Amino acid sequence: MSKGSSLPAFVEVRCLCGRAHTFLRDQVVEGLGVSRWRCGSCKRRFVIACTPGPDGESESFWPLFLEQVPSTGETRQEGLTTDGSGAPVEPPELHFQCRCGCRLVGTSTIYGRPSRCPRCIAKFILRVGYESDGGRPVPLLEYAEGGAIGQAGS
Repeated sequence: MSKGSSLPAFVEVRCLCGRAHTFLRDQVVEGLGVSRWRCGSCKRRFVIACTPGPDGESESFWPLFLEQVPSTGETRQEGLTTDGSGAPVEPPELHFQCRCGCRLVGTSTIYGRPSRCPRCIAKFILRVGYESDGGRPVPLLEYAEGGAIGQAGS
């Protein structure tokens, strides 16, 4: 991959039940083919596999389901349901800090849209993530390197 291009911060995979799940890319790559994940809707377990993309393009991720595998080992994270019924409700606002230390409040109107820090002028996209234990919403920031924000999951 060329030095100037950026990788998406998130990976989206679709379960057999039709639900789309979004995970942090770094966590997926760290546990590629080994870590077990679980659909938040139907509870199917899976590992995530990857095919490298052509030069300069993002790789492709997909789930490998563990239906016939004994239920041993630890599940790393339940997937966040991002479509259909039972989806978590996004909070009206999230409190977070920019990497420069500026304390910010993001409202639901900016989730998934390019924004800027008023102090350091850094470009970022604020997304809502959910803790696997309890489902508490947490801010996920994707910073633009070199001034342009890449399309996550494209």
